[in-house]
Amino acid sequence: MKTIALTLFAAALGIAQNQSSTSSEAAPTAKAATPAAKAAVQTPSKAPDKKPPQAQSIPAGAAQVEPYLYRYTDSSGKTWMYRQTPFGISKWEEASTPAPQPAGKSEPVVVTDLGDSVRFQRKTPFGLGTWVRKKTELNDEEKALLAGSNASSQPSSSVSKPADSQIADKAKEEK
Repeated sequence: MKTIALTLFAAALGIAQNQSSTSSEAAPTAKAATPAAKAAVQTPSKAPDKKPPQAQSIPAGAAQVEPYLYRYTDSSGKTWMYRQTPFGISKWEEASTPAPQPAGKSEPVVVTDLGDSVRFQRKTPFGLGTWVRKKTELNDEEKALLAGSNASSQPSSSVSKPADSQIADKAKEEK
């Protein structure tokens, strides 16, 4: 209850202060004695005349590239782009080289076959991202990753085994 009363009291003081400051501003204009003082109070100081900025518009010969985007080549041969925005017209010079497209290839993914499921690991900006899916629930991207990892993990027949591994294979066969 005390909090409510204190809040109402503070609000009343704020309103009273606002009303007294607006009435005190109007009072000196009525009490000004000399005509020069009246003119000084009523007329604000004049700033140098500045021309308002002209609203930029899209030139008549501009070709529409896409909705709200126009291309225009001026008399000097420069190509300008104009975009119509809710805040006005934006103008910039067209770049001679197109912006590089991001590569379609993402970070490498480590695929581990776990029998009836597959584990995927990918480096992300927030650390190592790991997820496990059943082979029956794989989406198209994950199927492509699995197929790519199977093709790269199978050794080709042209690669020969080192001599040490051949000796180890023969030892296993003898046992």
